[in-house]
Amino acid sequence: MSREDFYASAFGVFYSAYMERPALSRRISKLVWGGDSGPYYESMQAITEVRAGGTIVDCPCGAGPAPRLAPPAEGVQYKGVDLSPSMLKRARSRTEAEGLGDIEFLQASATSIPLPSSSADLFLSLWGLHCFDDPKAAIREAVRIVAPGGRLVGCAFVRGTETLRQRALIRPGLGDFGNVMTASELEACLETTGLDMTGLRRSGPMLFFDARRKT
Repeated sequence: MSREDFYASAFGVFYSAYMERPALSRRISKLVWGGDSGPYYESMQAITEVRAGGTIVDCPCGAGPAPRLAPPAEGVQYKGVDLSPSMLKRARSRTEAEGLGDIEFLQASATSIPLPSSSADLFLSLWGLHCFDDPKAAIREAVRIVAPGGRLVGCAFVRGTETLRQRALIRPGLGDFGNVMTASELEACLETTGLDMTGLRRSGPMLFFDARRKT
C-alpha cells in the first residue's frame, strides 16, 4: 500500500478524527508516543497572524484541521497541498461545510509544489517530514516557496529518542514513516537551507520548529 493510500484506510479516518480534537490528541500522544502534541496546536496561531493580502501554504494539509481550528483572516489566501486524494476529499468537504473563506486544495508532492517561488508569507509543514522519502528535498521546496522574511512553522517525528518503545515505533519504512531524520539532522537541514531558527522545542519523539527565511 502506498503512503497516499495509507490514509484511505481505517487508520486515516481515525487519525483525522483525533487530530481535530486537541484534548484527545494530547492524551493519545502521551500514551502512545510519550510526548506532548500541545505545541502543534499552539503553532496554528501563526495562521491568525497573516494579514489580508497574504498567502499561507499548508503542506501536507491532511484533512485540513489547521484552518478550521485557527481560521485565517478575511482576505488571506490559504493553499492546502497533499498527495493523498482521501485526505484532500475530507479537507474540501469539511472546510466547505464550515463555510471557510479563500481556501484552495491541490494534489501534489511536497517536493514538487506547483506554486511560485517566494509566494508564501507562511508555510506550514505539520507532521509531514517524517513521512517523506526525501525530507531534505521537501524542506528545500518549502524554503523556495516562502518569501524572504516569511515564516516556516512545522513539526515532525524524529529518530534517536530515549525509550525502547519510541525506538521500536519510529522506524523508517514502518507504517507511514519514510526517511525519518534525527533531531540534529532536521535542525541542521533547516539552518543550511536559508532559514533563521526562531524557535525549537522537543517533546519525546516530536520536534516543533519555527523559522524565518533570510532576507
